[in-house]
Amino acid sequence: MMNFVCIKWGDKYPAKYVNNLYNMVKKNYARNPASYTFTCYTDNPEGIECDTAEIPDDGILHPKYWFGKETFCFDRAKFSVFNSHNWLGYEGNWCYFDLDVVIQEDITDVIELALKPRIIQCRWQPQSQKHDRFFIDIRGTFFNSSMMLWPGKSCEHIYTDVIENSETIFKTFFKGSDNYHYWRQRDLWKDIPVGWIYSWNRGKHHPDDVERFKFRQDAKICLFNTDNVPHPSAKEQIELSECLDKNIIGLWR
Repeated sequence: MMNFVCIKWGDKYPAKYVNNLYNMVKKNYARNPASYTFTCYTDNPEGIECDTAEIPDDGILHPKYWFGKETFCFDRAKFSVFNSHNWLGYEGNWCYFDLDVVIQEDITDVIELALKPRIIQCRWQPQSQKHDRFFIDIRGTFFNSSMMLWPGKSCEHIYTDVIENSETIFKTFFKGSDNYHYWRQRDLWKDIPVGWIYSWNRGKHHPDDVERFKFRQDAKICLFNTDNVPHPSAKEQIELSECLDKNIIGLWR
C-alpha cells in the first residue's frame, strides 16, 4: 500500500490546491486506486475532494499552539506526518507532498523508492555555502521537504524526538523543518533521484543555471520553493499562484 499525505491549515492555500494535488497523484500514480490512499490533514475539509483527517492535536505541533505567537520553525506541523501510521492506521509506504508542487509525469516508482527514507537534496544551491559561517550559524540546509518518502514506521523516531525535545529543536532549527532534517537526521535520508526534481525559481542542478523560471519536460516534479538564498540575479521568487507558464498551469489544473 502506498499512502500519500499533505497538510492544509489556515487560508494561505484554498481547497483547490489539495484537489489539484490529489488529481495529479491519481493521474500519475499508475496503480489500481485500491492500492493507495490520499489523505489531507486539515482544519477545514470544506471543498476538499480527497479523504481528510483532522490535524492531530498532540499539544505541541498543531498550529493553534504557535501560529501567530511564535515565528521560529514555521512549518513544525509537518513533523506530525511521521506518525501517520498511528494517526491514520494505514500500513505500507508513505509519500508527503507540499501543496505547491506540480507533478508532471508518472511517479509510480515511489512505491519502490519509499523502501528507504528519501528527501529532496537541493543541488541548485552552491556547494561552497556549506562552509559559510552565516550558513552554519543559522543551521542552513541543503534539504527540501516538499516531497518526502519513507517506509512504514521508519520515521516515527523523528516525531518522538520533536515531541520530547520541542523547545530546543524549534529554537535551534528556527528556519524550519528542512534545517532539522539536514543537521539532526542527515544520515537517515537518501536522495530522491536526481532527474525527478527541479526548482522553478532556481533551475535544476546549478545555482547559475540560466534556465531557471523555465518548464522542464524531462523532470517529474516541479517545486515552487522560495528559499532563503535566492539567485542574485533574480528580482523575485515566483509562487505557484503567480506562475503564467501554460505548461505548468495546464498540468496543475
